[in-house]
Amino acid sequence: MTASLDSILNHLRPLIAADTQNPPRGIDPSHPLLSAIRASLPDFQIDVRDLGEGRLIIDARRGETPILFNVHMDTVPIAKGWSHDPHDLTLADDRAYGLGTCDTKGAAGVLFALAEACDHPFRILLTTDEEAGKSDCIRTFLQDPVAADVAVVAEPTDALARLQHRGLASAQALFKGESAHASEAARPSAVHRAAQFISEALASPFARDNRLNFGRIEGGVKANMVAAETELLFGFRARPGTDHTIYFEQLRNIAEGGAIQERFIGPALPSDEGGVSADAQARALAWCRAHDLPMGEPVDFWTEASLFSAAGIPSLVLGAGSITQAHNADEFVTYDQLTTLYDLYERIVAA
Repeated sequence: MTASLDSILNHLRPLIAADTQNPPRGIDPSHPLLSAIRASLPDFQIDVRDLGEGRLIIDARRGETPILFNVHMDTVPIAKGWSHDPHDLTLADDRAYGLGTCDTKGAAGVLFALAEACDHPFRILLTTDEEAGKSDCIRTFLQDPVAADVAVVAEPTDALARLQHRGLASAQALFKGESAHASEAARPSAVHRAAQFISEALASPFARDNRLNFGRIEGGVKANMVAAETELLFGFRARPGTDHTIYFEQLRNIAEGGAIQERFIGPALPSDEGGVSADAQARALAWCRAHDLPMGEPVDFWTEASLFSAAGIPSLVLGAGSITQAHNADEFVTYDQLTTLYDLYERIVAA
Protein backbone atom coordinates (compact mmCIF):
# COMPACT_ATOMS: atom_id res chain seq x y z
CA MET A 1 0.00 0.00 0.00
CA THR A 2 1.10 3.57 -0.64
CA ALA A 3 1.60 5.89 2.30
CA SER A 4 -1.51 7.92 1.41
CA LEU A 5 -3.70 4.81 1.11
CA ASP A 6 -2.46 3.45 4.43
CA SER A 7 -3.31 6.79 6.06
CA ILE A 8 -6.75 6.93 4.41
CA LEU A 9 -7.64 3.45 5.69
CA ASN A 10 -6.39 4.27 9.18
CA HIS A 11 -8.69 7.29 9.31
CA LEU A 12 -11.55 5.39 7.70
CA ARG A 13 -11.55 2.47 10.12
CA PRO A 14 -12.98 4.32 13.19
CA LEU A 15 -15.52 6.09 10.99
CA ILE A 16 -16.87 2.75 9.77
CA ALA A 17 -16.88 1.44 13.35
CA ALA A 18 -19.09 4.37 14.40
CA ASP A 19 -22.66 3.21 13.78
CA THR A 20 -24.43 6.12 12.06
CA GLN A 21 -27.38 4.31 10.50
CA ASN A 22 -30.21 6.68 9.61
CA PRO A 23 -32.71 5.62 10.78
CA PRO A 24 -32.66 5.11 13.76
CA ARG A 25 -31.02 8.56 13.94
CA GLY A 26 -29.24 7.77 17.20
CA ILE A 27 -26.43 10.31 16.74
CA ASP A 28 -25.63 13.02 19.29
CA PRO A 29 -22.52 15.00 20.37
CA SER A 30 -21.38 12.11 22.61
CA HIS A 31 -21.47 9.60 19.73
CA PRO A 32 -18.22 7.73 18.85
CA LEU A 33 -18.32 9.49 15.48
CA LEU A 34 -17.31 12.74 17.15
CA SER A 35 -14.41 11.07 18.94
CA ALA A 36 -13.16 9.68 15.64
CA ILE A 37 -13.42 13.08 13.94
CA ARG A 38 -11.60 14.89 16.73
CA ALA A 39 -8.84 12.27 16.79
CA SER A 40 -8.34 12.66 13.02
CA LEU A 41 -8.38 16.47 13.08
CA PRO A 42 -6.46 17.40 16.24
CA ASP A 43 -5.44 20.89 15.05
CA PHE A 44 -8.89 21.86 13.76
CA GLN A 45 -11.46 24.04 15.47
CA ILE A 46 -14.53 21.83 15.54
CA ASP A 47 -17.94 23.38 16.20
CA VAL A 48 -20.91 21.06 16.68
CA ARG A 49 -24.52 22.16 16.37
CA ASP A 50 -27.10 19.65 17.52
CA LEU A 51 -30.50 20.02 15.85
CA GLY A 52 -31.85 16.97 17.66
CA GLU A 53 -33.11 13.67 16.26
CA GLY A 54 -29.66 12.65 15.08
CA ARG A 55 -29.00 15.85 13.12
CA LEU A 56 -25.52 17.24 13.75
CA ILE A 57 -23.77 20.06 11.88
CA ILE A 58 -20.03 19.54 12.41
CA ASP A 59 -17.97 22.45 11.12
CA ALA A 60 -14.23 21.67 11.20
CA ARG A 61 -11.82 24.50 10.32
CA ARG A 62 -8.11 25.14 10.15
CA GLY A 63 -7.29 28.67 9.07
CA GLU A 64 -9.26 30.52 6.41
CA THR A 65 -10.05 29.05 3.00
CA PRO A 66 -12.61 29.79 0.26
CA ILE A 67 -13.08 26.05 -0.38
CA LEU A 68 -15.77 24.20 1.55
CA PHE A 69 -15.73 20.40 1.53
CA ASN A 70 -18.96 18.68 2.55
CA VAL A 71 -19.40 15.03 3.54
CA HIS A 72 -22.46 13.39 5.08
CA MET A 73 -21.52 10.88 7.77
CA ASP A 74 -24.83 9.08 8.20
CA THR A 75 -25.53 5.84 6.35
CA VAL A 76 -28.57 3.89 5.29
CA PRO A 77 -29.64 0.97 7.52
CA ILE A 78 -27.80 -2.33 7.10
CA ALA A 79 -29.13 -4.16 4.03
CA LYS A 80 -29.77 -7.89 4.14
CA GLY A 81 -27.09 -10.17 2.76
CA TRP A 82 -23.84 -8.80 4.19
CA SER A 83 -21.01 -11.34 4.22
CA HIS A 84 -18.75 -9.00 6.24
CA ASP A 85 -19.29 -7.14 9.49
CA PRO A 86 -20.76 -3.83 8.22
CA HIS A 87 -19.00 -1.86 10.97
CA ASP A 88 -15.60 -3.49 10.64
CA LEU A 89 -13.46 -2.15 7.79
CA THR A 90 -12.57 -5.33 5.90
CA LEU A 91 -9.61 -5.13 3.52
CA ALA A 92 -9.41 -7.25 0.36
CA ASP A 93 -6.92 -7.28 -2.50
CA ASP A 94 -8.20 -4.16 -4.23
CA ARG A 95 -11.01 -2.82 -2.06
CA ALA A 96 -12.30 -2.10 1.42
CA TYR A 97 -15.72 -3.27 2.62
CA GLY A 98 -17.87 -1.55 5.22
CA LEU A 99 -21.12 0.36 5.64
CA GLY A 100 -20.44 3.89 4.37
CA THR A 101 -17.13 3.17 2.64
CA CYS A 102 -18.61 4.40 -0.64
CA ASP A 103 -21.46 6.59 0.61
CA THR A 104 -19.63 8.63 1.89
CA LYS A 105 -17.22 7.97 4.75
CA GLY A 106 -14.49 6.97 2.29
CA ALA A 107 -14.29 10.60 1.15
CA ALA A 108 -14.00 11.73 4.78
CA GLY A 109 -11.09 9.31 5.27
CA VAL A 110 -9.42 10.86 2.22
CA LEU A 111 -9.90 14.40 3.56
CA PHE A 112 -8.64 13.48 7.02
CA ALA A 113 -5.53 11.82 5.57
CA LEU A 114 -4.86 14.85 3.37
CA ALA A 115 -5.33 17.25 6.28
CA GLU A 116 -2.83 15.23 8.30
CA ALA A 117 -0.28 15.29 5.46
CA CYS A 118 -0.34 19.05 4.80
CA ASP A 119 -0.65 22.33 6.65
CA HIS A 120 -2.94 24.09 4.16
CA PRO A 121 -6.05 25.91 5.41
CA PHE A 122 -8.99 23.51 5.45
CA ARG A 123 -12.73 23.56 6.03
CA ILE A 124 -14.80 20.39 6.20
CA LEU A 125 -18.54 20.49 6.85
CA LEU A 126 -19.76 17.12 8.14
CA THR A 127 -23.47 16.37 8.57
CA THR A 128 -25.52 13.42 9.81
CA ASP A 129 -28.97 13.68 8.22
CA GLU A 130 -28.54 13.37 4.45
CA GLU A 131 -30.05 9.88 4.41
CA ALA A 132 -33.08 11.12 6.38
CA GLY A 133 -34.47 12.73 3.25
CA LYS A 134 -34.92 16.27 4.59
CA SER A 135 -31.43 17.84 4.55
CA ASP A 136 -32.18 19.91 7.64
CA CYS A 137 -28.46 20.24 8.43
CA ILE A 138 -27.48 21.82 5.13
CA ARG A 139 -30.61 23.96 4.94
CA THR A 140 -29.95 25.25 8.46
CA PHE A 141 -26.26 25.82 7.75
CA LEU A 142 -27.15 27.89 4.67
CA GLN A 143 -29.49 30.17 6.62
CA ASP A 144 -26.44 32.22 7.57
CA PRO A 145 -24.02 33.75 5.03
CA VAL A 146 -21.31 31.27 4.01
CA ALA A 147 -17.89 32.58 2.99
CA ALA A 148 -17.04 30.09 0.25
CA ASP A 149 -16.08 30.42 -3.39
CA VAL A 150 -16.93 26.78 -4.07
CA ALA A 151 -18.52 23.79 -2.34
CA VAL A 152 -17.10 20.33 -3.05
CA VAL A 153 -19.77 17.81 -2.09
CA ALA A 154 -18.65 14.21 -1.63
CA GLU A 155 -20.89 11.56 -3.17
CA PRO A 156 -20.01 8.45 -5.22
CA THR A 157 -19.09 9.96 -8.61
CA ASP A 158 -16.32 7.58 -9.75
CA ALA A 159 -13.81 10.33 -8.89
CA LEU A 160 -15.20 12.57 -11.63
CA ALA A 161 -16.50 16.08 -11.03
CA ARG A 162 -20.23 16.26 -11.75
CA LEU A 163 -22.04 19.58 -12.22
CA GLN A 164 -25.56 18.41 -13.04
CA HIS A 165 -28.03 15.98 -11.53
CA ARG A 166 -31.75 15.36 -11.30
CA GLY A 167 -34.00 16.81 -8.64
CA LEU A 168 -35.75 14.68 -6.04
CA ALA A 169 -39.42 14.82 -5.07
CA SER A 170 -40.88 12.40 -2.54
CA ALA A 171 -44.43 12.10 -1.30
CA GLN A 172 -46.99 10.10 0.66
CA ALA A 173 -50.22 8.83 -0.85
CA LEU A 174 -53.00 7.76 1.53
CA PHE A 175 -55.96 5.71 0.31
CA LYS A 176 -59.14 5.02 2.27
CA GLY A 177 -61.54 2.11 2.03
CA GLU A 178 -64.19 0.50 4.24
CA SER A 179 -63.28 -2.24 6.69
CA ALA A 180 -65.43 -5.28 6.06
CA HIS A 181 -65.45 -9.04 5.61
CA ALA A 182 -63.71 -9.98 2.36
CA SER A 183 -66.90 -11.68 1.11
CA GLU A 184 -68.47 -8.21 0.83
CA ALA A 185 -67.10 -7.68 -2.67
CA ALA A 186 -68.85 -4.34 -3.17
CA ARG A 187 -66.96 -2.65 -0.34
CA PRO A 188 -64.11 -0.37 -1.53
CA SER A 189 -60.64 -1.58 -0.56
CA ALA A 190 -57.83 0.85 0.16
CA VAL A 191 -55.29 -1.71 -1.04
CA HIS A 192 -57.10 -2.14 -4.35
CA ARG A 193 -57.24 1.63 -4.86
CA ALA A 194 -53.54 1.93 -4.08
CA ALA A 195 -52.68 -0.89 -6.47
CA GLN A 196 -54.71 0.68 -9.27
CA PHE A 197 -52.95 4.00 -8.66
CA ILE A 198 -49.51 2.38 -8.80
CA SER A 199 -50.38 0.60 -12.05
CA GLU A 200 -51.70 3.72 -13.76
CA ALA A 201 -48.87 5.90 -12.47
CA LEU A 202 -46.17 3.55 -13.74
CA ALA A 203 -47.88 3.44 -17.13
CA SER A 204 -47.92 7.23 -17.44
CA PRO A 205 -45.53 8.87 -19.95
CA PHE A 206 -43.36 10.61 -17.36
CA ALA A 207 -42.79 7.57 -15.07
CA ARG A 208 -39.74 6.04 -16.74
CA ASP A 209 -37.99 9.23 -17.79
CA ASN A 210 -38.38 10.69 -14.30
CA ARG A 211 -37.52 7.51 -12.41
CA LEU A 212 -40.87 7.18 -10.62
CA ASN A 213 -40.44 4.66 -7.80
CA PHE A 214 -42.84 3.29 -5.20
CA GLY A 215 -40.60 2.39 -2.29
CA ARG A 216 -43.07 1.36 0.42
CA ILE A 217 -46.67 0.17 0.68
CA GLU A 218 -48.38 -0.55 3.97
CA GLY A 219 -52.00 -1.17 4.76
CA GLY A 220 -54.74 -3.62 5.55
CA VAL A 221 -54.87 -6.23 8.30
CA LYS A 222 -55.33 -9.74 6.89
CA ALA A 223 -56.42 -11.62 3.79
CA ASN A 224 -60.08 -12.02 4.77
CA MET A 225 -60.64 -8.34 5.57
CA VAL A 226 -61.26 -5.46 3.20
CA ALA A 227 -58.52 -2.88 3.82
CA ALA A 228 -59.65 0.41 5.34
CA GLU A 229 -56.39 2.31 4.84
CA THR A 230 -53.20 2.03 2.78
CA GLU A 231 -50.14 4.28 2.72
CA LEU A 232 -47.66 4.58 -0.15
CA LEU A 233 -44.28 6.27 -0.05
CA PHE A 234 -42.94 7.17 -3.47
CA GLY A 235 -40.70 9.59 -5.29
CA PHE A 236 -39.44 10.68 -8.67
CA ARG A 237 -36.35 12.41 -10.06
CA ALA A 238 -37.02 15.14 -12.57
CA ARG A 239 -34.43 16.53 -14.98
CA PRO A 240 -33.01 20.06 -14.52
CA GLY A 241 -35.43 22.66 -15.83
CA THR A 242 -38.50 20.52 -15.06
CA ASP A 243 -41.34 21.73 -12.85
CA HIS A 244 -42.12 18.92 -10.41
CA THR A 245 -45.54 20.45 -9.58
CA ILE A 246 -46.78 19.45 -13.03
CA TYR A 247 -46.05 15.79 -12.30
CA PHE A 248 -47.68 15.94 -8.89
CA GLU A 249 -50.79 17.33 -10.55
CA GLN A 250 -50.80 14.43 -13.02
CA LEU A 251 -50.48 11.92 -10.18
CA ARG A 252 -53.30 13.55 -8.21
CA ASN A 253 -55.55 13.29 -11.25
CA ILE A 254 -55.18 9.49 -11.33
CA ALA A 255 -55.15 8.95 -7.54
CA GLU A 256 -58.87 8.20 -7.30
CA GLY A 257 -59.88 8.35 -3.66
CA GLY A 258 -56.33 9.08 -2.59
CA ALA A 259 -54.66 12.06 -0.96
CA ILE A 260 -51.10 12.93 -1.99
CA GLN A 261 -48.90 15.00 0.29
CA GLU A 262 -45.41 16.18 -0.67
CA ARG A 263 -42.69 15.18 1.81
CA PHE A 264 -39.42 16.47 0.37
CA ILE A 265 -38.41 18.55 -2.63
CA GLY A 266 -34.75 18.74 -3.58
CA PRO A 267 -33.93 20.98 -6.53
CA ALA A 268 -32.08 19.72 -9.57
CA LEU A 269 -28.54 20.87 -10.22
CA PRO A 270 -28.70 23.46 -11.60
CA SER A 271 -32.21 24.67 -10.83
CA ASP A 272 -34.00 27.42 -12.73
CA GLU A 273 -35.08 29.33 -9.62
CA GLY A 274 -34.22 32.95 -10.31
CA GLY A 275 -31.15 32.05 -12.32
CA VAL A 276 -29.05 31.86 -9.14
CA SER A 277 -28.18 28.19 -9.46
CA ALA A 278 -27.46 28.39 -13.19
CA ASP A 279 -25.06 31.30 -12.64
CA ALA A 280 -23.37 29.48 -9.77
CA GLN A 281 -22.90 26.39 -11.90
CA ALA A 282 -21.38 28.39 -14.73
CA ARG A 283 -18.79 29.58 -12.21
CA ALA A 284 -18.35 26.01 -10.94
CA LEU A 285 -17.57 24.85 -14.48
CA ALA A 286 -14.94 27.55 -14.89
CA TRP A 287 -13.47 26.61 -11.50
CA CYS A 288 -13.24 22.91 -12.42
CA ARG A 289 -11.51 23.75 -15.69
CA ALA A 290 -9.07 26.07 -13.92
CA HIS A 291 -8.16 23.22 -11.55
CA ASP A 292 -7.97 20.68 -14.39
CA LEU A 293 -10.47 18.34 -12.74
CA PRO A 294 -11.72 15.33 -14.74
CA MET A 295 -15.36 15.90 -15.66
CA GLY A 296 -18.20 13.40 -15.81
CA GLU A 297 -21.68 13.32 -17.30
CA PRO A 298 -24.77 14.38 -15.30
CA VAL A 299 -25.96 11.78 -12.77
CA ASP A 300 -29.46 10.57 -11.98
CA PHE A 301 -29.15 10.59 -8.19
CA TRP A 302 -29.80 13.69 -6.06
CA THR A 303 -27.22 15.41 -3.87
CA GLU A 304 -27.11 18.33 -1.47
CA ALA A 305 -24.81 20.17 -3.88
CA SER A 306 -28.01 21.59 -5.38
CA LEU A 307 -28.79 23.32 -2.06
CA PHE A 308 -25.40 25.04 -2.02
CA SER A 309 -25.81 26.03 -5.66
CA ALA A 310 -29.32 27.37 -5.11
CA ALA A 311 -27.81 29.55 -2.37
CA GLY A 312 -25.42 31.02 -4.94
CA ILE A 313 -22.32 28.95 -4.06
CA PRO A 314 -20.69 27.27 -7.08
CA SER A 315 -20.88 23.54 -6.35
CA LEU A 316 -19.56 20.27 -7.70
CA VAL A 317 -20.08 16.67 -6.68
CA LEU A 318 -16.83 14.72 -6.39
CA GLY A 319 -16.27 11.54 -4.42
CA ALA A 320 -14.97 7.99 -4.50
CA GLY A 321 -16.84 4.91 -5.67
CA SER A 322 -19.88 4.29 -7.82
CA ILE A 323 -23.52 4.87 -6.95
CA THR A 324 -24.12 1.21 -7.86
CA GLN A 325 -22.11 0.26 -4.76
CA ALA A 326 -24.13 2.48 -2.42
CA HIS A 327 -27.04 1.24 -0.28
CA ASN A 328 -26.08 -2.39 -1.00
CA ALA A 329 -24.97 -5.35 1.07
CA ASP A 330 -21.16 -5.61 1.10
CA GLU A 331 -20.75 -1.94 0.21
CA PHE A 332 -17.17 -1.24 -0.82
CA VAL A 333 -14.78 1.28 -2.28
CA THR A 334 -11.68 0.41 -4.29
CA TYR A 335 -8.21 1.51 -3.24
CA ASP A 336 -7.70 3.05 -6.69
CA GLN A 337 -10.75 5.27 -6.21
CA LEU A 338 -9.54 6.42 -2.78
CA THR A 339 -6.05 7.31 -3.98
CA THR A 340 -7.40 9.00 -7.12
CA LEU A 341 -9.70 11.12 -4.99
CA TYR A 342 -6.79 11.93 -2.65
CA ASP A 343 -4.80 13.29 -5.60
CA LEU A 344 -7.75 15.38 -6.81
CA TYR A 345 -8.53 16.81 -3.36
CA GLU A 346 -4.82 17.56 -2.90
CA ARG A 347 -4.84 19.45 -6.21
CA ILE A 348 -7.80 21.49 -5.02
CA VAL A 349 -6.34 22.28 -1.60
CA ALA A 350 -2.87 23.11 -2.89
CA ALA A 351 -4.24 25.49 -5.50
